[in-house]
Amino acid sequence: MDTRLRELSHWASARFVPSGQATLSVADFVSVSDDASFRRYFRCPKLDQSIVFMDAPPDKEPLQGFLAIGNALSAAGVPAPEFYAVDLEAGFLALSDFGDQQLLGLVQDEPEAVLSTLYEVMGLLKNVARVDCTLPDYSASMLRAEMDLFPTWYLTRLLGLTLTDEFWRVWQDVCDRLVVSALAEPQVFVHRDFHSRNIMVPSKGGLGLLDFQDAVRGPLSYDLVSLLKDCYVEYEPLMQQTLVEDYRQAWLSDPRVQAMTPTAFFQSFERMGLQRHLKCAGIFSRLCLRDGKARYLKDIPMVLNYIASICERQPEFRDFYQWLQAFVLSDPMGRSA
Repeated sequence: MDTRLRELSHWASARFVPSGQATLSVADFVSVSDDASFRRYFRCPKLDQSIVFMDAPPDKEPLQGFLAIGNALSAAGVPAPEFYAVDLEAGFLALSDFGDQQLLGLVQDEPEAVLSTLYEVMGLLKNVARVDCTLPDYSASMLRAEMDLFPTWYLTRLLGLTLTDEFWRVWQDVCDRLVVSALAEPQVFVHRDFHSRNIMVPSKGGLGLLDFQDAVRGPLSYDLVSLLKDCYVEYEPLMQQTLVEDYRQAWLSDPRVQAMTPTAFFQSFERMGLQRHLKCAGIFSRLCLRDGKARYLKDIPMVLNYIASICERQPEFRDFYQWLQAFVLSDPMGRSA
């Protein structure tokens, strides 16, 4: 028996079922999605109103941050879900329903409209980055901890590699360069997972933004990387460059951006992409090995391709690229191990 779903059905009945009508049961709820966290989402077709119910175990996924950031986004005009009811102690939340159409499906099904669609999403991103609310800093220690997921979970635990002093020397240099680059950028509101599975396209039009509870104040290019170097869909390099320059133009009022040439801004974007994708390779490996979510392994090859491409193009990462060639790129899933 799914105890938490049973508790959720009782909670929803008390709030959304008119008095005198039959209460809801576990069988009345349909799973909406199963994401990379411990949160789960359900709909209840029995209700007249379309509502998404979030099950967020309070010891693993406390709701306070999600609510505070969601309210700040909504106050700034960003299309975040509306909150209908919440129980912080139980870890239940009822929120408005953006439907099932993700940006991912839209760009895959309508390739002729990808550029115009991404321009629309870029408009949303420009508003998100300017949201003003209290957030933790995307600090040097946080950036390093994220990158450390790559040797810990991907190289060591998934691939089974034994890492030598030579690797750690090269690795330390890569991390140092990426941290310096990230902290040199203007620091703005960073959603931290601004990608095609968290951007919804409701049937009534417009966009909807999900999964924002891990937001921080961090590098300007981070969410741009999440969008244009998406782990689940790949865009043409020339299109990426065009949109990166559009984003730079939108931030020319910031003296640090104004001082950067288009080439320099794009290089910062590339370095930020390397930091993010090192983290993602580690996270996908951890989701498989620790959480039993093996489906994320299929996303690792694209992430590795992003990592290798940047390291091959940037002379400062040439040593790391050569190490990857020798030990990883010929067999990125470790099947020969």
